[in-house]
Amino acid sequence: MILLTGWQGNLFAAQAAVGGAGNRPAAQSKTTTRVTPGNSSGTAGNSVVVPLYFTPADGVSVGRVRIEMTFVSVNLKFDKLDRGIGAEMAGLEMKSEVKAGKNEQGLETSTVIIEGGVPPSRTPKQGIAAGLLGYITLKIGEKSTPASISIRTKAEAWALGSDQPLEDITTSEAKVDVLAPGTQPSVACFFFTH
Repeated sequence: MILLTGWQGNLFAAQAAVGGAGNRPAAQSKTTTRVTPGNSSGTAGNSVVVPLYFTPADGVSVGRVRIEMTFVSVNLKFDKLDRGIGAEMAGLEMKSEVKAGKNEQGLETSTVIIEGGVPPSRTPKQGIAAGLLGYITLKIGEKSTPASISIRTKAEAWALGSDQPLEDITTSEAKVDVLAPGTQPSVACFFFTH
């Protein structure tokens, strides 16, 4: 019973983080296209997966999206981008590139630029569907110490068949928690292990 209660608590917390309903009025969430990265955690020397959720505004067909995810990369490195189930089913083309930089404190940063969209060779009637757009895999450095690393996210989106960017698009920040060895929960997420 305690295990079930804990699981339900985590489920409700995940739904709140993904939907972000507590952060904005319900009416705005229907008129705003959203890109929401998920949080993740892991220990030194391991990989973590950060999911990217996409929600188009009501009545808007999005044909292309460009996402920038910036984080301090001293102890966290980009490994790869994988398409989510929604992107795979829609046949979206997705690509990524990484740009190195430095923040205001002089620390090394990485900006992962993700571009995805409906291939120009197709003339679909629907744009990018709501759901899991993709996920990035990040590698935690072998000598990393416990920390919480913020991932700042920016996004642009374009309506299907248009070069005009959408005005109402929001993003949220994600976090990768580097845990001390032996403190990571023993239950793994079924979705990402299969």
